[in-house]
Amino acid sequence: MQYGIIMLFILAIMGGCIAYLGDKIGSRVGKRKIKIFGLRPKYSSILITIITGVCIAAMTLCVLGILSENVRVALFGIQRLQEQRDRLEAQEKELGKILQNKNRLIAESSRLLAQQDQQLKRKNLALQHTQMDLQQARQVRDEKTKQLFIIQKALNEARLQEQRAIYDKEKAKQELVSLEKTKQRMMDTIQLLDKRIQFLNDSMIHVREGTVMYRFGEILSSSVISGGGNELQAKQRLSEAIQETNIRISKQMGIQDKNAVLVYISPTEFNGAVKALQGAGSKPLLVRIAAAGNIILGEPALVHVQLYDHIKMYRKGEVVYTYRLTPEMITGNAELQVMRILRKVNETARQRGVLPDPLTGNIGVLSAADMFKAISLLQQYQDRTIEVKVICRETTYTEGPLNISLQITPVI
Repeated sequence: MQYGIIMLFILAIMGGCIAYLGDKIGSRVGKRKIKIFGLRPKYSSILITIITGVCIAAMTLCVLGILSENVRVALFGIQRLQEQRDRLEAQEKELGKILQNKNRLIAESSRLLAQQDQQLKRKNLALQHTQMDLQQARQVRDEKTKQLFIIQKALNEARLQEQRAIYDKEKAKQELVSLEKTKQRMMDTIQLLDKRIQFLNDSMIHVREGTVMYRFGEILSSSVISGGGNELQAKQRLSEAIQETNIRISKQMGIQDKNAVLVYISPTEFNGAVKALQGAGSKPLLVRIAAAGNIILGEPALVHVQLYDHIKMYRKGEVVYTYRLTPEMITGNAELQVMRILRKVNETARQRGVLPDPLTGNIGVLSAADMFKAISLLQQYQDRTIEVKVICRETTYTEGPLNISLQITPVI
């Protein structure tokens, strides 16, 4: 819009200037009676006016042609525009025919698609009915399978009860005889073990002359002390533990002198233990003082100091170990299976960090009454698969021992 106004303004100024110049030239020609092309001055003035008008028109067209591409096209490209219009009209007609064909194809495709949609809906509906029928058939089959399983299980139970009813009485007698034999065999085994222990004790006592108060590796005392601190504090805590051990040995040997020094430890080992206490930080440590050799009544006791982290290993009621036994494993081997379970408990607790007894190597402690009860239950369930759980009876720390009980239940 602004561009057109500027162009009109330029044309108006230019036309005015040319008209003014033409008027001036015409006036001078008229006044001076100048003849152009031999014409009278009047006609010469008219000719100048005509030429001026032609110049105005020509300049107008030139300016418009220079400033506007549309004017140039209208003046010089009208024929080309008409040809282009005719060509576009022909293309429009051709495209119209193509569009009609496409619309017809689209309508046909839409009709076919609608038919296929109807067929697909019918097929989906039939498929849904088939799936529902299949699901109902599967439910009926599963229900029948469950009923068959229940019937088969009841039949097996009936057969089993029938078989058991035949030999229950005889089996009860056999179990009673077997239990009596097992009890007698365990009593004989205990007596043999007692004799063996007594023999070993007597043998160790007579290894050296005199009465052996403590054997090599036997724990003289155990205590829990805190680590960390400076060297003086660590030495003081360790010395107190050794002094308590000295007092205990003095009482057992019947020595009345309270200042008697019976416990000896090498300075190198003592200093090493002090450094270990300092490096442990503030955590508690278990201090075990063990005999470095057989300690004879009346002789000094050379000892070793053993340091361990004081850690809670098992909580009261915690399951230490679980073992499953089949009838083949139990039959005739009830005592052996109990001993095997105890050995597994020792291995498990040792791997966890519980310290074993230096003399026996045992960790787990099972009372004789619990052992007999476990053997009896194994024999009672020897025709069924059972699960044995080893339960910790009290909170156990690093030093042990691990007091346990056995929970025996048949597997359903």
